[in-house]
Amino acid sequence: MAFRTTSALAVVAALAVTIAIAPAFAAGPHSDWAGHEAVSFHADFSEGVGAWKAAGNPWPVGRQFELTDGAWTNTGREGYLAWEGAANVPVERGTVVVRLRSGEESIFTDGKPHCILSLPRTTSGIFADEERRKTAGLALSLRKTAANTLDLIVHVGGDHWMRMSEPVVAISVDATDLSPDDWHELAVSWDWDSRALWLIVNDEVHEAPIPDALQEPWPYLAACFGNTQNYLPNVQEPLDGFLDEITILSLPWPQVREVMLAKTPLTAERPALPDFGTEATVFPADEDLARLEWLARNHLNMLVATQNHGGWDLNIQWPSLMGTNAKTRLPAPESYVQCSKDSHTAFAALLLAFAYEALGDERYLDAAVRTAEMYLAAQDEEGWWCHGYWYEDGGYVTDAPIALIQDHVQTGPMLLMMYLHHITDEERFADSARRNADFLLKAQNPSGSWPHHWDPEKQAGISVVGETGASEVNDYGTSGPIEALLWMHQLTGEERYREAALRGADWLARVLVETDRVVGWAGQYDANDQPMPARHHEPAAVTQYAPRWASVGLFAAWRATRDERYLAPLRKVLDWFESNETEAGGWWWDYDIETGRPIEMYQREIFLVDDPAQARAFMEASGEPEPKPTDSVNVARLRSELESTTARPEGNLRDPWTREQLAEWVAEQAPHHVSYYVGSESQPLNEQAGLFTHDSTAGPAVVLLRHQMVRFLDVLMRARAARGDIPADDPALRRIEASVGWHKISPEWHVDD
Repeated sequence: MAFRTTSALAVVAALAVTIAIAPAFAAGPHSDWAGHEAVSFHADFSEGVGAWKAAGNPWPVGRQFELTDGAWTNTGREGYLAWEGAANVPVERGTVVVRLRSGEESIFTDGKPHCILSLPRTTSGIFADEERRKTAGLALSLRKTAANTLDLIVHVGGDHWMRMSEPVVAISVDATDLSPDDWHELAVSWDWDSRALWLIVNDEVHEAPIPDALQEPWPYLAACFGNTQNYLPNVQEPLDGFLDEITILSLPWPQVREVMLAKTPLTAERPALPDFGTEATVFPADEDLARLEWLARNHLNMLVATQNHGGWDLNIQWPSLMGTNAKTRLPAPESYVQCSKDSHTAFAALLLAFAYEALGDERYLDAAVRTAEMYLAAQDEEGWWCHGYWYEDGGYVTDAPIALIQDHVQTGPMLLMMYLHHITDEERFADSARRNADFLLKAQNPSGSWPHHWDPEKQAGISVVGETGASEVNDYGTSGPIEALLWMHQLTGEERYREAALRGADWLARVLVETDRVVGWAGQYDANDQPMPARHHEPAAVTQYAPRWASVGLFAAWRATRDERYLAPLRKVLDWFESNETEAGGWWWDYDIETGRPIEMYQREIFLVDDPAQARAFMEASGEPEPKPTDSVNVARLRSELESTTARPEGNLRDPWTREQLAEWVAEQAPHHVSYYVGSESQPLNEQAGLFTHDSTAGPAVVLLRHQMVRFLDVLMRARAARGDIPADDPALRRIEASVGWHKISPEWHVDD
């Protein structure tokens, strides 16, 4: 086999060597020797993707793949697998061995990039140390390049996704001689003691030094196979081939051959799926209530078990139980807490607090308090929180030193603090919530809106692209503060919170876009209240989902005032939606304001996606699938919410019920909940995970807060009241439906006379 070396560092190129030896790989499956104590990980795909042997988590994350004849292959552009790296991948020295075969078209000669494996290092423990991040850790990837070489690449610096790193090609081997029909044995190996790297391709061993820029070992975040570790669509490098017999050892290459020849068979049992099943203890004798309790406890117990430094990431992957967020493909670093998006850490803790009220289980309250204590420790002196934190040296380090306002980054923890004050009567929680509310008053724009984030250094509200004075509808940027400040007004009775909230609602009503072609809201507005572009994919346009964001604030303002001007914009938008549904059903995501035509934006370029040629150009540029109309806003549900809100001007509350009335309601609702939610065919039921899983960017996942769990707990709480375990006149039981207002502190709205 031909061999050549290229590198960004001349010293690496100069020192790389090829070693001619006897056959490097022992014949036979890895299971013949994977029982050796030096083997930390082994997966053979003969019985699923769970590792047969693992020093850490045996279950991967991944998507768009299938198992064929006991081998793994991707089925789409985003196909990959990734296992947890902290325990499974040795740090000081180690070897990863895989078997590789091409797909139908030879991946070895097709002139396309294909990523075989990546070993990204974690930045846990060094996030706050910029200099150490440049020198710690040996992040590696093995790629078949567009030049048809197999390259072992060292990624110097960068984040835990290898972004912003310096890629150094340590070893490069000509791949064109590899037969697409045969299995090939590949190995990547490293040893910090000798500062050596190895790439083994069948019977050839190639060696090079670890780059001088790297000074110390550091733990790995993950072992990723079959694609890039980066989640961005346009940088995917799918394998388009087959992988089998993935084995990781805690020895460098020269010693691995001895392990292979030792023939130590693997005898360990394959791992069982996680099980959080708990017998119903509150309602063991009632079939329906016991089923609801068991399902709820499965989910709640999983939340308690996966809590990390007081928090979680956005999703809990199944069955790995690793945290991931809405975009990324890799497990969350073990020291990271995600505090952004719709179902983040604060909302998981709110669910646990509600579970304590519903079931009386102290474990759930303890977990919620742990989250609140994380927020208390992390809260800035100005009262704000960051969108995520790293736990380092016994404290919390901000992921970015700005106060993100959208995505409930401020309002989620404020709600948690108010709710825990309601439960515990501890003033520290109320004080924290008030400090955050005061920060929101400070961050409010003169127009009444709120910006994307507050820059503490500039002491100004800033858009995502750096403009001062801009406004945010996107991701509840303005609606979230409106609702939260009205809750704060309920708690304190201070009019300044109510006044600020209503100024925000006035702004939402004022900036509605109305033309003869389109009606709705933009995602972002400039300082002059004109629609503006934001991130590279967010044009100055009317966006489909904006009514959902805006409605939260407008509904809250209407409940507080009964002023029709807060509902009038929603009526106009819904009328436009219902009159402009596409022939295919649904609506486009973005509409050009002047022409009303559907558009997409990528890297600041606008594409008219009702033009087939421009739609194809967008797909080629972005790597995204074909744009199609959707009903992401759920127009029918929003119309129903508007009608139900106006039908109940007193709010979503009922007069107190007697125990007898509660018992009658529970007897009707408990079997309905079991048949409707548990018997539903709309989503795959996974009772071990609590209820349902969904297809995330990292495969099957459970969101932290499921509305079904809230509804189950609501039924169980009312059943306890009917039985006399808790008072029937508890204000919380006046809620009409669990998904609306279960976390609110006061059962009443302050309404103008």
